[in-house]
Amino acid sequence: MRYFFEDCALDTDKRELRRGPDVVPTPPQVLDLLEYLIRSRDRVVSKDDLINAIWNGRIVSDSALTTRLNAVRRAIGDSGEQQRLIKTFPRKGFRFVGAIHEEDRCPRTAVVSLAEPSKFARAAGSTAVSVPDLAERAVSKRQFHDWLGQLRGRMKLVGGALASVATIGAIAGGLIGYWNVWKTIRTDVVREAQKIQGQPTVGPEIATRLSLVVLPFANLNNDPEQERFVDAITTDLTTGLARTPATFVIGRETASTYKNKSIDLKQLGTDLGIRWAVHGAVRRNGDQVRINVTLTDLQTAHDIWSDRFDGDRTNLTVLQDNITARLLCIAHLHLRQLEEAIEQCSRSLNIGANLQAYIS
Repeated sequence: MRYFFEDCALDTDKRELRRGPDVVPTPPQVLDLLEYLIRSRDRVVSKDDLINAIWNGRIVSDSALTTRLNAVRRAIGDSGEQQRLIKTFPRKGFRFVGAIHEEDRCPRTAVVSLAEPSKFARAAGSTAVSVPDLAERAVSKRQFHDWLGQLRGRMKLVGGALASVATIGAIAGGLIGYWNVWKTIRTDVVREAQKIQGQPTVGPEIATRLSLVVLPFANLNNDPEQERFVDAITTDLTTGLARTPATFVIGRETASTYKNKSIDLKQLGTDLGIRWAVHGAVRRNGDQVRINVTLTDLQTAHDIWSDRFDGDRTNLTVLQDNITARLLCIAHLHLRQLEEAIEQCSRSLNIGANLQAYIS
């Protein structure tokens, strides 16, 4: 089976994905995931559905699934932010939403008697041909050439050279005519599907979503006993940011897989389908705590804001709330979401609605 969508073609028999004329190098598991999403495009498939279908029910982390899904999106020219072809439904699953044209690699072909080549030629030359009839009789060029070779051998046994040439010419002309018509029809169908998909969907505008991950904070004390304290601060910041409406935050378990690892920040944004990363470090001296925090734009891998916050263990909750508000303030300002930024900025910076000077 072959599936055509946008400028891509997935051939499940050849295990091959093409974008335009080029073959896209694609790992087998990524091909399996793409094929399953396309075959199940009439519904939203959950993470459990994907794990059962692709990994045969084995235990798979969220990060592994997210990595494979983003690899599929990259292979077909999609992304976690655009979601033109593969849409994520939060807490529900995923669905392939692109317009698909299917083509069976083994269409039925008409059986023609050698004694009646002129009848087939007249039928091929007829202008009153229906689209379903063309789809049933269309054959690939390779099948045509193979069949034509066999026909030449048989014609040597049953007729003279002139009769063979005339018959082969008539049949070849008819089949090539069918092939050209079918190729034109298929191109028109794909073009129309792309045109429909490119049209804007009627509905309410959805604001750009604030999406981020809180990476594990570093322990500047180099004291293993302080690891739990540092991890607790990371967890509380993740929870505080996730409680804000319209904010998407990567789960703590997924974020913890990046602990003590060298990270390509741009690739991190692509793999997780998010815009921002929060990271930093914690130093503790008795009851005194200093938290260094940085907000990074994963599209450019540039730090857009960083600051340090000092406090003690007795007011740690207030300190973390202040950090959360400041992060949301800065992120909303960079997204030009002034109404959302007003409350957070007034809480953390005491600047009220006078935000214009803070916009970069």
